[in-house]
Amino acid sequence: MKNRVIVIAVVVVAAFLLGFLPQYIKAQHLESELHTAQQANAGADLRDLIAQAYVQANQKNFGLAAETASRYFNRAREMASQPSNATAKSTLDGALSLRDKVTAQLAKGDSAVMGDLQDLFNRTQQATRAAGQP
Repeated sequence: MKNRVIVIAVVVVAAFLLGFLPQYIKAQHLESELHTAQQANAGADLRDLIAQAYVQANQKNFGLAAETASRYFNRAREMASQPSNATAKSTLDGALSLRDKVTAQLAKGDSAVMGDLQDLFNRTQQATRAAGQP
């Protein structure tokens, strides 16, 4: 009788594991995919912000470009503080070093800011490029 209870208990546990483990593995895989998609989305948002600042400055709307650049730098600082990718972190840190210069140029309405904004866009593309893309 005791052996029968042990065998039934083992069968129940085995049946539970046979149902649980595949779903657990699938959930972990989907969670990983979600994290990757969220990082890609954050990178796309960052690229959009600097591109928008570039277009606004090109249209001589320096006030709006300054606001957009401020949002860009705040978001870039958040992304650089995440430990996900050392190369992206160093590239974004380099972009963040231009913050004061770009902010001052936009405040003065200096058209020379266009070169710096283009450099920021290129750095952002490099930092947020998905793995496997050229």
